Amino acid sequence: MNLEFNEDQALLFETVDSAVGRGYAAGGRAEATGSELGWNEGVWRTLAEMGITGLTITGEHGGADAGPVEVYATLEALGKHAAAEPLLDGVFLPSWLITAVGTDEQAKQLLPALAEGTQTVAVAHAEPGRPWNATPSVTATRRADGSVTLAGVKAPVRHADQASSLLVTASDSDGTTGVYVVEAGAEGITRADGRSADWSRASQVTFVDTPATPLGTSGADVAAALAAAFARARVAVLAEAVGLMESALTLTVEYLKNRKQFGVPLSTFQALVHRAADLYAHVELARSMALWATATVEAADGGADVDLAAIADDAFVFVGDTATAVAEEAVQLHGGIGMTYEAEVAHQAARLTAITESFGGVAAARRRAVASESALRAPSALLNNSGAVTA
Repeated sequence: MNLEFNEDQALLFETVDSAVGRGYAAGGRAEATGSELGWNEGVWRTLAEMGITGLTITGEHGGADAGPVEVYATLEALGKHAAAEPLLDGVFLPSWLITAVGTDEQAKQLLPALAEGTQTVAVAHAEPGRPWNATPSVTATRRADGSVTLAGVKAPVRHADQASSLLVTASDSDGTTGVYVVEAGAEGITRADGRSADWSRASQVTFVDTPATPLGTSGADVAAALAAAFARARVAVLAEAVGLMESALTLTVEYLKNRKQFGVPLSTFQALVHRAADLYAHVELARSMALWATATVEAADGGADVDLAAIADDAFVFVGDTATAVAEEAVQLHGGIGMTYEAEVAHQAARLTAITESFGGVAAARRRAVASESALRAPSALLNNSGAVTA
């Protein structure tokens, strides 16, 4: 399995890295998350002009029809600068759901605006006090005239405050889970906006007889499409985590070189150098795992018979645990300043912590992984590698 970028993918990473880096100088995440929009408008516009917002969308709808590795390269570049732009939550994830479940007409209606970067769509799945994989408590009621309304509460819904519409998971009268399209300004919606642990925007959205349109047609395997989309999202967010960890490592090494104690740089203390070396090992192991999971998703897209959900859980648990370790160690090696809002490393650590709770969180993924047979199977390093030599 090739775990290196090809020339085009490397160029994509460098291009996004450069574009995002210009908008995220020191204090960039604090400024972006503190703005009215919740992210850097100039960076978002640049990404849209570059076609990055259309990566996961087919050319038929104005996108680039790119694969998992291109998504990885883009999100790692965003993570490197702790960028707050909602590419995964507001564009990539909803585009996967719309493509998998939506009708042709719904795809034509929703995907072009996502590809252009003129709109974002919020996925409303999490519910207060309920496991991620539980049947939604939000209910969908079909009226006599054929229309559908939703009732219930979703929280947290990331970036719902700026979304043009929402994709809401709900249960119908038979207990079947479906996905429903709800306009952001529809009647019966009450939204309480706030901030999550990484200072990005999240909302509690309450639906009371809110008009909704089913995504797709009756008979579509929505549960399988949701599982696949969330598995892809768990793998994709690992790229951002790798970028964040690499940046946290760089900041920590620079701090150890420049900060003096007893008249000498901290980097002269062997114990601290060893801890920094351990950080480096953590980052590289996480990178390898994230790239392996990404390559496996690419293999699945190519027709390989793989258990995508199990692979996503395994990789998410490993990288999530590593992210926690790196965040804690980077902050500790910075000393007291690492706990302040003004310190760049504090924002890296906050975002890494938030990632471990995304899409159901590491704890839930660990429970699924332990309960599955994946823990008993060794991953094949030869997957999708036709040129490999076998014994």
